[in-house]
Amino acid sequence: MNNRALVIVAALAAVLVMLALVGQNRAPGPSLSGSTLLPGLDAALNDVDEITLVRGGNETIASIRRSEQGWTVPAKGGYPADTAKIRDALLALSEARVVEEKTANPDFYDRLGVEPVESESSAGTAVTIRYGGETFPTVILGDVEGTSQRYARRADEAQSLLIDRDPEFPRSAPQWLDTGILDLRSDRVREVTIAHADGERVRIFKDAPGETNYSVDPVPEGRELQYAGVANVTGNVLRELALEDVEPAAEDGSEPSVTTRFHTFDGLVLTARGYQRGDESWLEFEASVDTEPADGQGAEPASEDSAPVADASGDTADGDEQAGPGDAAADPAAEAETINATVAGWRYRIPSYKYEQMTRRIEDLLSDAE
Repeated sequence: MNNRALVIVAALAAVLVMLALVGQNRAPGPSLSGSTLLPGLDAALNDVDEITLVRGGNETIASIRRSEQGWTVPAKGGYPADTAKIRDALLALSEARVVEEKTANPDFYDRLGVEPVESESSAGTAVTIRYGGETFPTVILGDVEGTSQRYARRADEAQSLLIDRDPEFPRSAPQWLDTGILDLRSDRVREVTIAHADGERVRIFKDAPGETNYSVDPVPEGRELQYAGVANVTGNVLRELALEDVEPAAEDGSEPSVTTRFHTFDGLVLTARGYQRGDESWLEFEASVDTEPADGQGAEPASEDSAPVADASGDTADGDEQAGPGDAAADPAAEAETINATVAGWRYRIPSYKYEQMTRRIEDLLSDAE
């Protein structure tokens, strides 16, 4: 090897050594481990007034807003939202901290579910939180990792992250609704009348609150009930009744396919009008009071046509104590007014099995004919 070649080799070696030294001395970038995913959200929780959720294809899943009336879901006519679910989701997001940094290469985002929601194939949920005219950085929540961690990425940053929380942000508007409608236990229910549009009527009743099973009328001659308590499920169908979806009640003049009335021993009357739309079952509710309720001492149950009904806003008894589940109402008229304040103007979709229990026909209660 000549002198010139030696000089070149020596120069290259010197360059490599220099590069190695520079690489060793270069300070690494600051680690995000332990940092908060959305700094400042914990201090702004009480000021949050809107949450918007977007999925793949840039499709808005739901928008939940807070006003003076509380949290509502605008896409569902402004129906009340589940405040506990909102609080838990926001709290989890405010507490979320970075466990470790993951890929910053967009080619690998889909492996974590944090690709941009503009993509039709995006599996993540983009969460945007607004408060007092300000907006936090949009966070894309990706796949769940383990039992309590989740992948996430701030939408305006390349770096994806693993966080130490799994904030639950449902991916449909109905899942954000306050699902509770009514809660009426069977030990208050004296009588249920079911009137179908084709003229068939079914009546179940008790003569006293302490009776175990409901009687059924009419039972055709020569037929019998499937078993003694076959109608009990209908008497208890309003126990913790929850919605699956809701919409403003339509004023289209359509007639219900079935009307079911629940009369309690203490005078409350709940009327449910059923509407079928394809495979879906919808109900509208109205509360009122009997002017002459049974006193629980064996009074003859009133029929649907003969029971006089007073408006819930009429004269009421002294006191405004509300009844607990299964208890006699201290003031049935006040209870009816409270119920109407919730259900008036709304049509509810309930679980199909609940609808079937509420709209049974006599053949549903009888054993097979010989």
